[in-house]
Amino acid sequence: MKQWIFAVLLAEILVLGTAGQAVSATLAPEHEMQRLLLVADESIKSMDYGKAKSALDRIGELAIDPEVKYFYFKGLVDANSGEREAARDALVEYVNRAGSEGEYYEKALRMITELDTERAESTPANKPEIDWSQVVTSENDQYLAELKKLYLTNSDEKAVLEHINSILKENVYVSGRIRHLDKNEGRVFRISTNSKDELVVQETDYTKSGNASHTLSRLPVFGVDPYVQSDCNFERRECWLWHPVDKDKWIVIADNQEALGELSRAMTALIRLLQK
Repeated sequence: MKQWIFAVLLAEILVLGTAGQAVSATLAPEHEMQRLLLVADESIKSMDYGKAKSALDRIGELAIDPEVKYFYFKGLVDANSGEREAARDALVEYVNRAGSEGEYYEKALRMITELDTERAESTPANKPEIDWSQVVTSENDQYLAELKKLYLTNSDEKAVLEHINSILKENVYVSGRIRHLDKNEGRVFRISTNSKDELVVQETDYTKSGNASHTLSRLPVFGVDPYVQSDCNFERRECWLWHPVDKDKWIVIADNQEALGELSRAMTALIRLLQK
């Protein structure tokens, strides 16, 4: 009888021990992210944006690169909270990562347009008519129309090229803190195209002692991802576009994030034009 009671107690202890282990077990970060994305999705559908935000904040604490739809959910939640800038940034990140095949691609584009419209309506009347920091890359027709208006041309390609080269001219990278406008210095880039639908990049480098060095490179755009990525190194006071194929530093400018963002948009528009 005592042996039987002891066996029963031992079995209960083992069951309780196993249950305790199950409670303390944790999901690997990639699985926890998927769980939290489901929570966010269901919470947004039920319009519980507070719970959705909590789930997304916890994803941000997992120290892993979030799945692409995280940025769409974050855009929805931020927009609902009235944080238009953060919402737009998240939605643009989603579009650039997911591309036109993304599950929420068209919805994200419409939301970006709505956010830009809201911001434009709240802009003071004395603000310049064209604010390029608010142009949506994906609204390509509207973007090209504004560029043609600005540069007084009927050619999409010519307008984009003039815009790109204007940005490059105004934001030349020099190694020192002061740029001397009366001197040839720094790394000077100029963009053109040729009859083979190639994007041609000409660089004149004045940073080395002696005569300037010249390099010419061509990018065949067929099959290339048109969404040009960018980055900055603020210690070196430089920003740049990544090469769409080689993923190396490609076109370097001074550390001007607004100019870099517009340069990336314009280069994307140009590549898309050449791919037609």
